[in-house]
Amino acid sequence: MPIMVNDVEITDDDVHAEMQYHPAASVEAARHKAAQTLVIRQLLLQAAQDNNLLGDAQQVDSREVERSIDLLIRQEVSVPQADEESCKRYYKQNMERFVDKRTHQLLPFDSLYSYIRDYLQARSLQTGISQYIKLLAGKARIVGFDLEGCDNPLVQ
Repeated sequence: MPIMVNDVEITDDDVHAEMQYHPAASVEAARHKAAQTLVIRQLLLQAAQDNNLLGDAQQVDSREVERSIDLLIRQEVSVPQADEESCKRYYKQNMERFVDKRTHQLLPFDSLYSYIRDYLQARSLQTGISQYIKLLAGKARIVGFDLEGCDNPLVQ
């Protein structure tokens, strides 16, 4: 059964072609992951077009599409910077993760600061992207696939 994202069709053939990139325990799970990926990609493509970051996606190469989606995410997803205080708080709340397995000693915060900062930034970006996708899904008309959406810009 085809999937519609607003007025754009995602065919069964599209989903089957995408399945090779989504190994899973069952064919149905792989199909679901593939369909989800294609729906999210279509939501992002449409948002990039709506924001004048991309013309007709069929007329440009895949690198241009990816650049447009990256630019869209940078423009639309606000990610707070992980400051030293938040890094220290994470360090203190997760000390068991920072014990040297050979010496059984706690690694010092100063040696882990950049690692923790980068980790918190990446996690915050992932959360922001997930919330943005839910917002797009909440505003879209999706038929043939259930993608959780929310029309509230204050998605938690």
